[in-house]
Amino acid sequence: MDTLPAILALGLAAYILSDEIRSKMGGDEPTHSGRLCDYRCPGVVFKPISAALARGVRLLEVHIAPDPSGEPLVMKRIDDEYDGDSFESVCVTLVNEAFPSEYPLILSIVPHTDSTVTLNRVAYHLKTTLHRQILETQESVDQMLLGQLANKLVIVAGPEVRGSNLEKLVSLSWGSSALRRLEYSQAVHPRDPEELRAYNRDHITLVGPTRVYPDAPLSVYTYGCQWNLFGTGSGFEAVP
Repeated sequence: MDTLPAILALGLAAYILSDEIRSKMGGDEPTHSGRLCDYRCPGVVFKPISAALARGVRLLEVHIAPDPSGEPLVMKRIDDEYDGDSFESVCVTLVNEAFPSEYPLILSIVPHTDSTVTLNRVAYHLKTTLHRQILETQESVDQMLLGQLANKLVIVAGPEVRGSNLEKLVSLSWGSSALRRLEYSQAVHPRDPEELRAYNRDHITLVGPTRVYPDAPLSVYTYGCQWNLFGTGSGFEAVP
């Protein structure tokens, strides 16, 4: 009979510990009640990934080119497909430095190749290294609550990845109605400003780089574009 109190005490301690872990990871209930499309998220591209993660950036874009053997490289500059880090090493950095987190990590992937071999290797490295974090859902991700996405990797890409293994891992595509990709000039000088504002109330626009782009564009938010890749700010901020 003396063992019963000990068993109960052990069970209570285990419950308290698991509850503490859940609370740190966002718990059973989302801690951020807005939809993903209701938050601004500044990001970076062609910047050191470790430094960006250290300052709280949760939107990263990687431009992919093949090395001579077809393995994917993460380009360091938009005009140089031969200078880059291995995508495999970038995945290791992400799993070690981006997680755990109460926020999702948005990973935008832009291929500079139509090689299915290279795109399949991208998928392989993601699944091998980040399989626990990759978001798997049938829901419209732009409409999911931010809290539901805690500690998840949300992979974003365009129609270029169709037909590859990478396509199966993509949560949001700018070939769909849920996400648009605009260049800086298109975001700050849209052809139809009111249409862009209306779109961004319920969906997401990613503002990506061109070969020449400013370092600190503040006006990308004028028409409600939520995701910008110009290295200003970090984390998620509710749209005013």
